[in-house]
Amino acid sequence: MKRPIVPWTWRLRRVLWNAFFIFKYHGAEPDVIGPPVSGRPIVGVPLVTKYAGIEIRTILVADHVPHDESYLLKRIFGRFQATLYGIFGPMQQGLAPIAGEPEAILADAYTPAHRRCFPAPTRPRAFEGGTDLAALAVASPYACYLRANESGGFSWDLRVLDGVERHAGLRSPASVVEFRVDDTGRLHASRIDSEIGSLRAGEAGWERAVKLALCGATTHLSLVRHFNGVHLAGGAQMAIATRNELPTDHPLRRLMWPHVFGTQYSNDIITIDQMVRGGDFESVFSFTHSGTCRLLESTFADFDLAAINPRLDAAQRGIGEAGFATPATDNRIDLYDAIERHCSRYLDLYYASDDVLSSDRFFVAWLSALERGIPNGVRHVAGTDITIDGAARLVATFIYLATVEHEIVGSGLWDYQLWTDVQPVRVAYDGRREPLDVYQRLVNANFNLNIHRTALLTDFTSLALDARGAQAFDQFRADLIALQAAIDGEPPASWRMGPNRLKANINA
Repeated sequence: MKRPIVPWTWRLRRVLWNAFFIFKYHGAEPDVIGPPVSGRPIVGVPLVTKYAGIEIRTILVADHVPHDESYLLKRIFGRFQATLYGIFGPMQQGLAPIAGEPEAILADAYTPAHRRCFPAPTRPRAFEGGTDLAALAVASPYACYLRANESGGFSWDLRVLDGVERHAGLRSPASVVEFRVDDTGRLHASRIDSEIGSLRAGEAGWERAVKLALCGATTHLSLVRHFNGVHLAGGAQMAIATRNELPTDHPLRRLMWPHVFGTQYSNDIITIDQMVRGGDFESVFSFTHSGTCRLLESTFADFDLAAINPRLDAAQRGIGEAGFATPATDNRIDLYDAIERHCSRYLDLYYASDDVLSSDRFFVAWLSALERGIPNGVRHVAGTDITIDGAARLVATFIYLATVEHEIVGSGLWDYQLWTDVQPVRVAYDGRREPLDVYQRLVNANFNLNIHRTALLTDFTSLALDARGAQAFDQFRADLIALQAAIDGEPPASWRMGPNRLKANINA
């Protein structure tokens, strides 16, 4: 297919912005996480009061970035990036849509200079020979959406995306996908209800409906589950409560510290670069700036911490004993169990009984702050009574959020989101693919998620209060290395997370 003719101004924009993101990749250094230090309390303030022009008033964010993670140069660079968006940004009106074979489109946008930094994505098997929605429902970053329904089957329900203000000419990515289990115990996608209509598998228009459903899944995962859930509703509130309520020499603060540090500076940077007018979210996905703000406001209160815990989540979604294989969930549970064992061992070192824990006024204050700050609270995860088991489950859920969940919904999309021939980020009424600038912005945004960050397998024994705490950190690292060895024995898969892929915390 003949390449579209593009203006020289677009060629210049692309060269400059590709160079910008490659420079940013090379300049990124993993955080060195030292022991916690004291600082002034963090106060929650409406997002719009911290970031002028982002009209979100019902979501509270930190009033300041703590001095020990301020990283002034990184934050200045983030603001410089946002300023450049308004001067000579990476978008240009009126460009032709991308065209050609998927590999050729990717090769054009993900240049050799990009590839010298980070390998190109691998196309998942589920995208070959007709998109296999059932495979994606159990073995992909989107496995979190499958749940039992009232009719006795299973479904993805992404109707929350309906009615959100969109860019002109784009379809709504809201949909409901119905799945059924056949006599052999295999899952199949059977029907999709969307703006296109109600279509059954095999009917004319089915593949278009599949693309629209995947557009909805990747949009929701990026905007709602990742940014709104992990960063704003879960991670930010967890970090605020930990800093405000636990002294620097408290054993729980030391346990949490590798996974708390960096949260506020990361949120500061990504809020500016992704949520400003002309930022990544508005420029890549279907929704306008105003629509994105309203979507975040309307879904913030829906955040459920139990949905982050893969054991609790599987039970809530009714897939724990569904009768078909759930490999992604099984993988997530293996990782969670290693984290919970670490938390249980650690807490047992410092608390001889449930009564000792419940008499720790700092722990009680921390728990109360989380109950107030996290939408829908934390007691349904920790339990109504204060126990060591409940505390271990709660702390493990937060550590899982910062390490595993953040990776799944962030860089875990690397092998999925760039194949827009099957998984578009926008679906136009006239059937045209994403414009050149939208696709290039998508590529660079995903590339930016793969910069070097502090690994979960880092030795954190220096953060311990004493020798027994250091031994607990060391044992956790040994357990993760053993789990990685077991995972290495499995066939490679884009959706599978191993400890060697995970980062210690939420940072940019």
